[in-house]
Amino acid sequence: MKSRLLILPFILAALATAADVVSGPAVGATTMSIPVSDVTGPYKGQLICYVCDYDKAPDVLAFFRDTSDDTAKEIIQLNDLYLKNKSRNFKAVAMIIAGESSKQWLEDLSRSAHLEIPLTYFRKGPKDAAVRVYNLNPAVANTFLVSVDRSVVANISDIRPDQFSRVAAATSEMLASVR
Repeated sequence: MKSRLLILPFILAALATAADVVSGPAVGATTMSIPVSDVTGPYKGQLICYVCDYDKAPDVLAFFRDTSDDTAKEIIQLNDLYLKNKSRNFKAVAMIIAGESSKQWLEDLSRSAHLEIPLTYFRKGPKDAAVRVYNLNPAVANTFLVSVDRSVVANISDIRPDQFSRVAAATSEMLASVR
């Protein structure tokens, strides 16, 4: 019994650390300009700043550490969210941090899932300046920034596909406040 009590503080500390995972700018922060390589969007094959392109529009900027089945599921969910709200000038973009090695995977995903949102990657992968500018945690699988008028209204990080409803709810709340 005594040894269990000695271990308890370590377990609680580990749980607290896991709950405090931070990635991306805080609510209220300004979304900064970052160039990404466009794979499937209107600027296909070019370097583009979608943050700049979307400017004041309500949007979700989605950052993914790498390509995986969960990433694919979440990108498809993001596309569905976009399709549901695009008549309200809502925008969304998926950005893969891993870099150019993700290009073929993004092309294949877009083609197979018939995606409309732009799929992009960081030119220099995890060493890209955008990782530092956006304070993206390399241990976190994803970071969704819900923003409007270049201001973060929600930051939802490190979720599984079955938790995407959190992004959808934050987006709905943000869209309800936009005139």
